[in-house]
Amino acid sequence: MSTPIHKYSSESGSSRRWIAIILIIVLVAAAAFAGVAFYLANQGPEPARTAGTFTGPVTPPPPEYYCPLDGTKVTSFAATEKRPVLVQVDNAPAARPQSGLSQADIVYEAMAEGDVTRFSAIFACREVDAIGPVRSARLINLELVPEYTALLSNSGSSRGTSDALEAAALPNINDPSYPQAYWRVDDRAAPHDMMTSTSNIRNAAESVGIPATYKVTPLIFKDDTPAPAVTYIGVPYSGIADVSYRYDAGTNSWLRSIGGEPHIDALNGVQISPKNVIIQYVNISESDIEEDAGGNMGLVFGLQGTGRVQVFRDGQMVEGTWERNGESSVTLYLDASGKPIPLNRGLTFVQLVPVGFQPAIS
Repeated sequence: MSTPIHKYSSESGSSRRWIAIILIIVLVAAAAFAGVAFYLANQGPEPARTAGTFTGPVTPPPPEYYCPLDGTKVTSFAATEKRPVLVQVDNAPAARPQSGLSQADIVYEAMAEGDVTRFSAIFACREVDAIGPVRSARLINLELVPEYTALLSNSGSSRGTSDALEAAALPNINDPSYPQAYWRVDDRAAPHDMMTSTSNIRNAAESVGIPATYKVTPLIFKDDTPAPAVTYIGVPYSGIADVSYRYDAGTNSWLRSIGGEPHIDALNGVQISPKNVIIQYVNISESDIEEDAGGNMGLVFGLQGTGRVQVFRDGQMVEGTWERNGESSVTLYLDASGKPIPLNRGLTFVQLVPVGFQPAIS
């Protein structure tokens, strides 16, 4: 006897499986719901929300720019790339008071001839409207112009010095080659009456394709840290070029005098007061170039190599050595341990004196 066939048996089994699956899903969902409810029931109250203080994107502070040769703040990056202008400034008694020296970055003073000194004043970042009296170039320019990649400003020079400057291919924006860069004033007698400005020199240079911008090697600076210990510096070059400085605690600077009188800048009527005074001891020798009608021979200054230096800032003196490794290198001032001596921000006067010179320091 055969087994009867149950119609729809496969459909009944499938229905039972689906019922089981649905029951499992319901149980899992119920368990999950219970777990979430338990978690929420055991949480503390939601913290109170406070109003936000977002004020928009933060604006970064404007960038700051500093002059590479005196460390002071300037208004733009372009000011830091102005090519330095080196002006040969007269220091004969009839040339005083000079104009513009207090606005320079660095001023070198060195013996010329006839017991007078001459200034090589270097202007980098600021425009100065009147500088002078401008006088003739000297052999020292062969050292200082390439050191600072400067434009040389001068009122001619002796035949021998002119030949040396031309052979060195220095950018010499001189009078009479560039008469548009110079003018004469009425309140002084010639030859102590010729003036120039930084913009005149740079414009004259650009008119013949000489760049008036340059990335200058920065010197090392620090902020003032006054601690007075030295109050007087005397640099007696000669009877008519007797230079001295007195420390001024109020400005942390050195008040400059010449011949016992305050050295005034005619441009602004203030006493010249550098933040740093440097006495640099160098080998000085006579050349075979006759510089004037009196038969005085041009002087050669050994500004490459190394030697003794005294750096005065903050009312203190730092003994050390100066070092310059080549024509295009900038002079370093190093302390007894061989570390660079940072300068205060502001004007620096460099007094070039012969080895063995005796300044008065107290």
